[in-house]
Amino acid sequence: MGDVIVWSGWIGGVAIGSYMLIQYWYTGHMLGVSKTYYNPLSTFSSLEIFSSGEFASFNNWRLWFAIGIPLGSALAAITSPDYQWHINLSMGEMYNSVLPQEMWLRVLVLFCGGIIMGYGARLAGGCTSGHVISGVSMLNLPSILAGTLFFIGGLLSVQILFLFFSG
Repeated sequence: MGDVIVWSGWIGGVAIGSYMLIQYWYTGHMLGVSKTYYNPLSTFSSLEIFSSGEFASFNNWRLWFAIGIPLGSALAAITSPDYQWHINLSMGEMYNSVLPQEMWLRVLVLFCGGIIMGYGARLAGGCTSGHVISGVSMLNLPSILAGTLFFIGGLLSVQILFLFFSG
């Protein structure tokens, strides 16, 4: 394999910040991902929260934003000099040591984790990208608090996970 191209963190930060500003100017909506799943959920659920207001139309900017995330990742992958197609649910050695080795069980654990994270995003009034990237940049006090608690909760969760489940 050749050299892996890694972008500097500041380039990614400038790109995300620039996108956030363009998004806000163009749509009048803050950047965030968790509400994006309301449109697909409206096809499976009759709950009004999934199909009212800005989510009444299946075709809106949030859906296209969500579609762009995996498409952008795929574009980055296939334009990489070392591109090889494969499914990989590995998140590194440490996580592999605590996640199940069977693919179906690993998918189940990660799926359930995603459901819990989505529920937590609803309880917090938004996801980490909505609060931390958009809210903190606007000096929104609830977003600063939520971002701080997300960070602390993540640190504690990982420490507890590896304390009890690592071999």
